[in-house]
Amino acid sequence: MLELLRKVKTPLLRYPGGNFVSNYHWEDGIGPKENRKRVFEYAWLTEESNQFGTVDFILECRKVGAEPYLCVNMGSGTVEEAMHWVEYCNGTGNTYYANLRRSHGYEEPFKVKYWGLGNEMYGDWQMEKLNAEDYATRALEFAKAMKWADPTISLVVCGLQDSCDWNVAALKKLYSMSDYISAHHYSVGWGPFERDNYLENLYVPQYMEKLNNMVKASIIVAQNDDENRIQIAWDEWNLFGWLVDKVNEDTRYDLHDAIVTALILNFFIKNCDSIGMANYSTFVNINGAVSVKENGVVLRPQYYAFELLANNTGSHLVDTQVQCDAYNVKVPVNANRRVAPGTDSLLAKYGEEYKQDIPYVDAVTTTDDEYIYISLINKHLEDDMEVNLEFLGDTIPTGEAEIYTIYADDIRACNEEGKEPQVTITEGTPVLAGRNMCITVKKHSINLLRMKKG
Repeated sequence: MLELLRKVKTPLLRYPGGNFVSNYHWEDGIGPKENRKRVFEYAWLTEESNQFGTVDFILECRKVGAEPYLCVNMGSGTVEEAMHWVEYCNGTGNTYYANLRRSHGYEEPFKVKYWGLGNEMYGDWQMEKLNAEDYATRALEFAKAMKWADPTISLVVCGLQDSCDWNVAALKKLYSMSDYISAHHYSVGWGPFERDNYLENLYVPQYMEKLNNMVKASIIVAQNDDENRIQIAWDEWNLFGWLVDKVNEDTRYDLHDAIVTALILNFFIKNCDSIGMANYSTFVNINGAVSVKENGVVLRPQYYAFELLANNTGSHLVDTQVQCDAYNVKVPVNANRRVAPGTDSLLAKYGEEYKQDIPYVDAVTTTDDEYIYISLINKHLEDDMEVNLEFLGDTIPTGEAEIYTIYADDIRACNEEGKEPQVTITEGTPVLAGRNMCITVKKHSINLLRMKKG
């Protein structure tokens, strides 16, 4: 599993979540494992052994090559408890919690940079739910104390992607302390989309962009300035929630899911000026990209979307314009959206007949010192697409363009334990690169072009 996480160049891991964090006391999960408390875990109504805790998480991050991102308990937790956690992880002085870490065998500080100020504190499902004003007041005290313990840390404010009112109220008090504000999205189960409706699900990235624009607007209003110092952290996102039917069955994850996942990754890349981090929830098991079995793992189709883009995306975004025909799709409305009570659904105001154009082709282009990369997705269910590429400016591709594709003839193709995977990455025949190029991409496929810079 660690090898698979390294293969997709995992940059960041978030712990301990999630609803779980609002009743999590970090000191229960440190020290000798035989002495750790076994406690009732209220978020999922189970028992928590605390056999995996802070140090175990830090060591996992180091094995993967990822930065740790810790979320503090703002439910049943205290300001002092959060401050002590920062001290335990990052303290360098001759103080109790820094010395406690040393007594556990870790002389050097862990240097945990990213810290979240609670999780979904607006929700009824959260212990000690707060309104926006009360959250901001309480979070400010947490932020001050944590920054006193280590002024170099970056803080993530708990945001509500559906509500500018919540975000503005939170950031007005916290903007000088905050580096990110969070947004969460689960399209199916905890969102307004239907699981097997392919055309409807193609709208998910555009819907997330609407939410992203709302959060961006909130940041501007709260700061009374258009600087982009505060970025958006999509620190929980997935096409599926955890409570959908047959959530643990590998056959329920197919090429359809990989395409929508790749479209969301394209959306993140296109909006890298405003989005500073994103965390797929969960990556392993349940609704994740990898399913762990007794004798190995199953790589669900969406894993390959991560692998393809993680290893073929440059550090600089290139302006990319797409002209093509589009589907005209009815946008869903769901009265049971998982948002704060009293918050209207973003989509509900359009009514049942609201429709949206969804272009057949999506593309994003990036570069690094050596290559040009184009992530090119054909969403059309039935038609291959002839795509004409025209490069403007001084930088053009040269040599041969390598082409990698995720495709299966059946949009419902999946990967199962003990069977040859139906959905993987395949390498196509290279084509001549140049200022003007024409390639054909298969129906409902994810494609990646990698070309040398001229």
